[in-house]
Amino acid sequence: MPRGIRITYYLYEVKDRSIGEYARGIESGLDRFLRLVNPDEYTLLMNFREILGSSDHAYVIELRDDVNRWFYLTKEAKGLEKPDASYEYEVGKKKGLEVVFREIAKGSAHKKWGVDKVSSVLQVILWGGFVLLGWLGYRNSEVTWIDNLLPLVLLLSGLIEGFRRGYKKKKKR
Repeated sequence: MPRGIRITYYLYEVKDRSIGEYARGIESGLDRFLRLVNPDEYTLLMNFREILGSSDHAYVIELRDDVNRWFYLTKEAKGLEKPDASYEYEVGKKKGLEVVFREIAKGSAHKKWGVDKVSSVLQVILWGGFVLLGWLGYRNSEVTWIDNLLPLVLLLSGLIEGFRRGYKKKKKR
């Protein structure tokens, strides 16, 4: 697996017409693509690897209505209307690619709180507390022992980073 795969994920919620009609508009904006109807995570992953080939960037486009989920896998997506949700994943590990497609297949790619946000909040609290206590130690000679906690803070920060699942996810605008 090449290092640094980027996956751009678009979600379109289809409400006002049939998913087939909506799909025609999406397909007109795609040059070469693979369409999958209601796939499981393994099917998505294997077909994505085939589409990706030696490239390092590909698109996953999901059309969803109350009954069906259609996925388009492609290397280029131009001229598409603005999606309801879009995310960009930077995958660095093989296991991370599997987790990304498990998340997409389960439909949980749009949850508000994920591992990245929780770990970021924990690190901000950890480092903010360390800086505050360090400042207090500078101001008061009785708490100068705070400076000895830096290796522990670095270790905890590294452990929190380790909980990230082999990919980074950011919301596209």
